[in-house]
Amino acid sequence: MLDFEGFLALRYLRFHRGRTFVSAITLISVLGVTVGTAALVIALATNAGFVEDARARIHSGSAHLVIQHRMDDRFSDADDTIAAMLEIEGVSAGAAVLRTHGMLVYEDAGRTAYADVWGIEPVSHGEVILGAADTEHFTRLEAATNSGRAAILLGVNLAANLGVVPGDRVRLVVPEMTLTPWAPRPRSRVFEVVGTYASDHFQEDSQRAYVLLDAARSTLRAGETSSRIELRVDPLERIDDTKELLEQSFGADWFVFDLIDQNKDFMQALNTEKLVLALAVGLIVVVAALNIISMLILMVADKTKEIGTLTALGATPKHIARIFMLQGLTIGAIGASTGLALGWVLATLFDRYELFQLDPDVYYLTHLPFSPHVSDLLWIGSATMLISFLATLYPAFKAAGLDPVEAIRHE
Repeated sequence: MLDFEGFLALRYLRFHRGRTFVSAITLISVLGVTVGTAALVIALATNAGFVEDARARIHSGSAHLVIQHRMDDRFSDADDTIAAMLEIEGVSAGAAVLRTHGMLVYEDAGRTAYADVWGIEPVSHGEVILGAADTEHFTRLEAATNSGRAAILLGVNLAANLGVVPGDRVRLVVPEMTLTPWAPRPRSRVFEVVGTYASDHFQEDSQRAYVLLDAARSTLRAGETSSRIELRVDPLERIDDTKELLEQSFGADWFVFDLIDQNKDFMQALNTEKLVLALAVGLIVVVAALNIISMLILMVADKTKEIGTLTALGATPKHIARIFMLQGLTIGAIGASTGLALGWVLATLFDRYELFQLDPDVYYLTHLPFSPHVSDLLWIGSATMLISFLATLYPAFKAAGLDPVEAIRHE
């Protein structure tokens, strides 16, 4: 059951014949809060959609965690190290990689291109990258070629830059020297292109090349060494805990990092964009709060005689102030709840039906992503209610400060 302050607050908000102007201002105030809240929900859902897409693309085609030795570029006993790491909670798969930079030469066309060459074991690497035994992406490396040459898998853009297709031969020149009777010469090896692949990363597709781990070791004369160990974390939400466990277990000799660490500047830029976006779109809610102030001031002027009567009947200034505070908070609550629901529904529909299409030739996305989060809704609703409460302070104290005698005499 409402006390008399709540009863009067709701009564004053009703539409009254002959006072349509104040009622219209009240409706506009509610609509203003609704529109501002919904716009803020949609704006932050867009930002969250971009952040989630960026995280997915960062992890797509890449390991969740990478382990490198701090002192040596290449280390041995990778298999034993992986076995020990698989005992760590959260680590579900591991694979050794031997990485080197090199130059690919397509001698038939006289074309060259820089390549980031990874020597991998297709099955274990596929489990780390794809999270399952679906390694069709890499098993082409193991397929025997008619020529008997070692196989190489190229990023689709790298293959296009070289002008090669499956079956062509390319020469890989690595930054290692071979002594000859005449002079030191760069070490090289001929590989046969067995296919191309496409990821979500333009740079990777333009530079990455995969060869078998044994082929990379023999080309570099690296023995049984590796340059890094890649791990998959399951579930991904445990990545920070798993990373901490690995650092504690393997000590200072090993450096553990994830791709989010390497892209901190980009993720920080997205977080800054979220803050700026919230402040900019949040101004709509502030404008709606100004409407609340205007409505309450008009309400105080319209109810001056009633305020005097209430004071004469024993209502204290605190009671009078509370009536108008409750009015403003009611407007804020109705507008906020309606705006949150409207924003959530619209953002969900926009994302589900991909209503805002983008040109993939210009943008890396095919449509504008939306991802409304409950946490965002909670703080948007709280911020809206706080702004609405602040908007009530001046009119409420103005009403509480009215002289009861003058208020009763008011016409």
